[in-house]
Amino acid sequence: MSERTRAILLAAVVALGAVTGVAATGVAAADGGLEVAVDDADGEPTVTVTENDTAVENVTVVVSVVDDGDENASYAGTGEYETDANGTVDLPAAEEDVTVAVTAAAGDDTASTTVDLEAPDGLELDVENAESEPVVTVTNDDDPVENTSVNVTAVDENASYAGAGEYETDANGTVTLPAAEEDVTVNVTAEYDNESASETVDIEAPDGLEVAVDDTDGEPVVTVTDNGTAVENASVTVTTVDENATYAGAGEYETDEDGTVGLPAAEENVTVEVTAAYEGESVSTTVDLTVGDEDEAEGQPFGQLVREFIEDIEDREGGIGGAVSDFVTENNPGNAPDHGGGPGGPDDADDGDDAENETDAPGNAPDHAGPDGEDDDERGPPSDADPDREEDDDAEETEGDAEDDDADEEGEDADEDEEDEESAEDEADEESAEDEAEDDADEEETEADEDADEDEADEEETEADEDADEADEEADDDDGEGGPPDHAGGPGGN
Repeated sequence: MSERTRAILLAAVVALGAVTGVAATGVAAADGGLEVAVDDADGEPTVTVTENDTAVENVTVVVSVVDDGDENASYAGTGEYETDANGTVDLPAAEEDVTVAVTAAAGDDTASTTVDLEAPDGLELDVENAESEPVVTVTNDDDPVENTSVNVTAVDENASYAGAGEYETDANGTVTLPAAEEDVTVNVTAEYDNESASETVDIEAPDGLEVAVDDTDGEPVVTVTDNGTAVENASVTVTTVDENATYAGAGEYETDEDGTVGLPAAEENVTVEVTAAYEGESVSTTVDLTVGDEDEAEGQPFGQLVREFIEDIEDREGGIGGAVSDFVTENNPGNAPDHGGGPGGPDDADDGDDAENETDAPGNAPDHAGPDGEDDDERGPPSDADPDREEDDDAEETEGDAEDDDADEEGEDADEDEEDEESAEDEADEESAEDEAEDDADEEETEADEDADEDEADEEETEADEDADEADEEADDDDGEGGPPDHAGGPGGN
């Protein structure tokens, strides 16, 4: 091509770029229907020339750098080309980002476009999932590269990593490395077609299977995770460290979808071991469970406490009847303590006997009783006192003693009835708890029956206590009435 023709084409490029503004699209058309387009601008660009949508062969294509203020911009693909039978021209990849003008001329028709060529990424590697099993991916111009050599070494020569060594990428351009046993920094290098790419990566040892226990002074919650993710259906075993200690939450459980297991609150301070097992791995932790604030529990109805206790242990494998029965027996507010007695405490139980010896008891005349407060030897019954009256006095005293004995027997019978009632109450509680464990569907109904049985037993126990107290009071009254006979000396007596 002559210098004159080349000058004309270059002038046409500048004119078309300034007037038509087609540089942004990468496609330009002349009035006669000649068009030029550039594809794959971020790799190895291809120029295509068409006329009326038909590829044009042997069209002259001129490529030049557009000066956008960068005088040092360059492109190895500048120059003059001719289209092939497909109407195309292949250009080399840009070594750096650059803007070029592409002009096509066929006879008197010309078409031009301006396009931004991007330097291809070339050979690259990326390492993902560095906190577990790292995956190395190798690409060339964003396409995965198979059979690329990958070399892994520890940066610190004193450090060790089981994944150190040489690998080859698979069809996806990837290599999977083993998880680190401890945190380590490695250098990963990929080589392909005389090119190489390297990256330094910090590989973290995975957390693995972990178990944690929260709210140890209330209702403990066990959480199981694997590499930081909640694990569902993991096996959880709870045992007391001291074989002589007891804890209602001891047993086996399975975690829910959140990786958690709820345990019942401890009734007394206890140390437990919690072990989680999942997919051949296991991990354990030892925690101290402490008794929380009992004021809140004391203010709750007993039936509600039983329901909450059952909810806490319902996930435990195996029967729960025994645990429920023990809880009911130990925590039933109707269970009176061994030292329980009538009003005033156990020390008042012998008041009936002491009343006979009280100097100020009704019927016991004071020391100064008698006419004018004279001495004891000048007091007493008159000389003409009826001797049969003494026999009557003896009979009254005997009758009083008999009444005292009857009252004592009634009190003992009441105590025996109370013990029988407490025993019946415990048996009813145990039977209710076992029924509840056997049939979860009737759980709420059984709990209501337990509450009703407990209330009834408590009422019967209270009535028995009241009957015993009344019997004691009657005995005290009888003792008071058993004082000296009417003819005994007293103030103003004969």
